[in-house]
Amino acid sequence: RQFEESRRSRMAVVLSLALADYADEDEFELAISAAASLGAQAVRDGRDLDIVTGARIPRVVKGRLRAIQNLEASSPRALLDGFSALEGLEHTMPLEEVCRLAVEASDALSIAFVVCGSRVGLTRIRQAALAFPADTAVLAVVCDERAHPRVQPVGSLTLLTIGLIEDLPALLLRGVQS
Repeated sequence: RQFEESRRSRMAVVLSLALADYADEDEFELAISAAASLGAQAVRDGRDLDIVTGARIPRVVKGRLRAIQNLEASSPRALLDGFSALEGLEHTMPLEEVCRLAVEASDALSIAFVVCGSRVGLTRIRQAALAFPADTAVLAVVCDERAHPRVQPVGSLTLLTIGLIEDLPALLLRGVQS
């Protein structure tokens, strides 16, 4: 809550569905769990929420078509139903582009979580974070089952690395306090 300005509290959770961003299926499932956990808590807290992922793009038009999908976030159940239907995609927009479209489609955001896998390097994460306005707090949640949990400030971006879903609450608390 310390990341948010009092005059608005719109939150976005942007989840990469690109299979190339993940080392394996378990890492992808960890990312879905992390994004669902963040979203469900926001719904319980009564926050305005956007849950955004890339959409499937036919291979023949990849690079020429931009498409995102928004998950229903009216209740925890609707949200979790939406997450349970997600699957990894071979043909979708890069995470950086998904973030740009999420910003274009949303009202002013106070905080954004960008959730991805271990194959998304720091350069791409920073590019994704730059899509958000300067007054939006951006936290990247990198899911890497081989890494130790940690919080790392990178300029105005806060980078959280989790190896287990149980790492997320403590790292969020540490990220807010730093």
